[in-house]
Amino acid sequence: MKQNEAGFTLMETLLSVAIILILGSLLVVSSNAAISGASQSFKAVNTAVTLTRIDRYIRNRADSVHIPYWADSTRYIEALSAELFQSRIGTYIKSIRAIFDHRMSARGIEVTYIVNNHEMRTVALFPSIIIVDTAQ
Repeated sequence: MKQNEAGFTLMETLLSVAIILILGSLLVVSSNAAISGASQSFKAVNTAVTLTRIDRYIRNRADSVHIPYWADSTRYIEALSAELFQSRIGTYIKSIRAIFDHRMSARGIEVTYIVNNHEMRTVALFPSIIIVDTAQ
């Protein structure tokens, strides 16, 4: 700009506009990246919360099963499996398998479930009462 003239030249104005456009585009790109990252974080947190709720529900249901030592455990396992499949978490469940001890007494269940392409497994044991075997 010359000393006697007031105002800006065309070149100065175009350069200012170009700098503002570059800064604006950087702002848009960075804000889109931040929004995308926040969306992925929200999905990950939502998946973690769902997995935790399913695990807690399975463990609570298994904790409520009391199989008398003289009873056949098959009907208890079948009833618990049917209840889990019909519950609010039933759509996530892939398989349910009973866990037995060396005496073939039911000790718990193993549930495999899938949430947002994450396959998880929960092993939940039934509460038990230790019975002293005096015959040994």
